[in-house]
Amino acid sequence: MFHTLNSPADLDDAIQASHDQPIVIFKHSNNCPFSARAQEQVVNAKHDLEIYGLVVQYKKDVSDAVAEKLNVEHASPQAIIVHQGAAVAHYWRSEIKEDRLKEEVNRLAGQS
Repeated sequence: MFHTLNSPADLDDAIQASHDQPIVIFKHSNNCPFSARAQEQVVNAKHDLEIYGLVVQYKKDVSDAVAEKLNVEHASPQAIIVHQGAAVAHYWRSEIKEDRLKEEVNRLAGQS
């Protein structure tokens, strides 16, 4: 399922949800070809994963909060896997692949 991060409070809720199961936070730009390709990969995974997303141009405060709260340097596009309240993996540009996200989330879910 895909959830939109509209506020820092939404981010807090997403991080809290990561205590129940691993989640993916996807940050992207609405005018970048790398983001468009990465978004295709994420959209293909949305039926199997809990994905929380935001467009960085519209939600700079939330994007900054993601970097600060998860201690992951900002990039776009970026997919961050969060488990137990912490960033455990992050991918940038062409590293964002549907299979890679699913494999990592499934591996983490099996450890819980």
